[in-house]
Amino acid sequence: MIRTFAVTLTIPDNEAFTAYETLARLGIPVARVTRADVWQFEVDASERGLERTVASIETIHNPNKHRLTERDVHGPAPGEIWIAPLDDAPATTVAGRTLPGVRAVRRRTAWRLLDDTGRDVAPEHLDHAVETFLCNPAFQVALR
Repeated sequence: MIRTFAVTLTIPDNEAFTAYETLARLGIPVARVTRADVWQFEVDASERGLERTVASIETIHNPNKHRLTERDVHGPAPGEIWIAPLDDAPATTVAGRTLPGVRAVRRRTAWRLLDDTGRDVAPEHLDHAVETFLCNPAFQVALR
């Protein structure tokens, strides 16, 4: 069974702001950029308490600056792109900890580009952003 969590900042996201500035300079019609760290856990069906465990790992979630949300969908939402390492081998530990009931862990970065009406940018603009800036094909892959 897969459980997916998104971790977003509650404080200003400098990385998303820098991406916005760069994408705008590249001519991509974007008014806002959002970013989240996505953590996917392959767990035993009997696993209980994963959300509480994940929330307690400070390298994933700091309650002073992060929001942790469990996602029902285990892939990118429409208008969203996930960037993963090219060698997407799952880890078996997080921050040096083996988590009970967890067989594998993967981390991705989710990006969403919004236009000036607050809607997702057109797919061709998202594709252009991925090809020119968001994903380095030498060591990353874009998941759609």
